[in-house]
Amino acid sequence: MFRKYYHYFIAGLPDVFLDDTEIQFSMVDFKQELKDHLTPKDYKLVELLFLPYDNAELLRFLDEDYENLNDLGTFTSQDFEVEFSDEKQGILPSYMYKFVELYKDEELSKNINKSWENILTEMYFEYVLQTKNDFLQNWFEFNQNLTNVIIGQNCRKYNLEAENQLIGDNFVTKAILNSSAKDFGLEVELPYMTEINLLADNENLLAREKGLDQLKWDKVEEITLFDYFTIEVVLAYTIKLDIAYRWLELDEETGRQMFKQIINDLKSGFEFPKEFAINGKNN
Repeated sequence: MFRKYYHYFIAGLPDVFLDDTEIQFSMVDFKQELKDHLTPKDYKLVELLFLPYDNAELLRFLDEDYENLNDLGTFTSQDFEVEFSDEKQGILPSYMYKFVELYKDEELSKNINKSWENILTEMYFEYVLQTKNDFLQNWFEFNQNLTNVIIGQNCRKYNLEAENQLIGDNFVTKAILNSSAKDFGLEVELPYMTEINLLADNENLLAREKGLDQLKWDKVEEITLFDYFTIEVVLAYTIKLDIAYRWLELDEETGRQMFKQIINDLKSGFEFPKEFAINGKNN
């Protein structure tokens, strides 16, 4: 199969580090650069990484909240207005139509015991895990499992019910629900469990979150170790750039508020913040 190589584009990208104190361009500008330089097929893969922004936008649209808009998604409130009307064009990912149908059906939704955020995120992961791109499939699976382990640890720590918080249904969620072991019996299947447990014991919340992002950073580098000038390198750079931006904008006070919100949301049945949106300012 023919592969497109992006020698000049990748060679021109500045180095990015988790501890960067300054980045010369915004994520919005970088996303536009991706659209300008990548083939339409490869740019479709990039859009999968930005769908969490669209998910947040969709929830705001359904909640009739038009004040906290974000430029990093692909779709606008106007798009949603059209797509959930008789003028539907079919431009949205299929899971969004499925979600809105459920959201608006009082009979179907009355027995739902998860938050709408969690349901939408489950549908998102189910959708993106169907990708044929090995890098993205590996990344999304890792991200979903890591998210669920963190949820499981927090639910255990704060004596909360995990079943309605977990994202999806696989061997990791089953282990979290059924195992009393500190590592949920997952140390063999998830080699990074030891490091996650060490981070969980760290009372410094920001240091703990930084450590989790370092795990993500290391995973991205691991699965692109032998890739050169390919779309996988571009995808990895996009993920790392977003992580770096979050820490560039996250001060200590914001961090305390973020983690307070995590626990409040958990107790009230909401989902953990999306991996792309600690503070939603990457624009």
